[in-house]
Amino acid sequence: MGIPPFRTQYAPQFRINEQIRVPHVRLIAADGANKGIVETRDALHQARVQHLDLIEVAPNADPPVCRIFDYGKFIYEREKKEREAKKSQKVIEIKGVRLRPKTTEHHLSFKIRSARRFLQQGNKVKVSIRFKGREDQIPHVARRMMDKVLQETADIAVVEMSPSMEGKTMLMVLAPTVATIAASTLKSTQVRIEAEIEADKAQGFVEDEDEDDEEEDVAEEEILQAADSNGVVKDKVARKAINREKRAKERSMEQFNLP
Repeated sequence: MGIPPFRTQYAPQFRINEQIRVPHVRLIAADGANKGIVETRDALHQARVQHLDLIEVAPNADPPVCRIFDYGKFIYEREKKEREAKKSQKVIEIKGVRLRPKTTEHHLSFKIRSARRFLQQGNKVKVSIRFKGREDQIPHVARRMMDKVLQETADIAVVEMSPSMEGKTMLMVLAPTVATIAASTLKSTQVRIEAEIEADKAQGFVEDEDEDDEEEDVAEEEILQAADSNGVVKDKVARKAINREKRAKERSMEQFNLP
């Protein structure tokens, strides 16, 4: 019975058969046994007798490591392992935590817990503090908030981008540590996070809510609707609402000792 020729229809990702031109290789048999260092021509002969291929699996070794195996099956199993690895791979997202300079300590504590949950889920966190009006005169207040967030997340996060100003917004990016990412897949971590979310909801905090921006936008829209073409508000009720809004803003800025 004649020995069949080697197959040449593949465009291999690895060198196979006659493409392996080194004089000696470390041979792994088809059953996984280590045959030690043998001459390449002997390894090729053994592969041909078994109607299999000689595949160079570790070209940088000295000598290169080759395995006797079916090349098509080898590639299929390799791709299957890569697909399974991608399924189990954690996709890191960037979650946002939005603050304002006038955010109270009580509400800040909720925001910090929210940031910790994002990190414990294996995600990065972008902390942003947006300034409105004269609030850009008090960057030290925003910086104290950033420092507070850093302090409360130091055990599970590292700073990927230090606090910096971009326009009228101060930004900072935190990334979970390697240990935090590893723990994010644990069932106990997921259960604890779900319990914390429910506890915060019971206290009236909704995760990802935009810090009072929506209320201010609605108030401004109502003012525009109440004003005439010359910008004069004639309705008495609307004027009172506008005055209350102005006084509220003035009181909110008094804590920062602004003129």
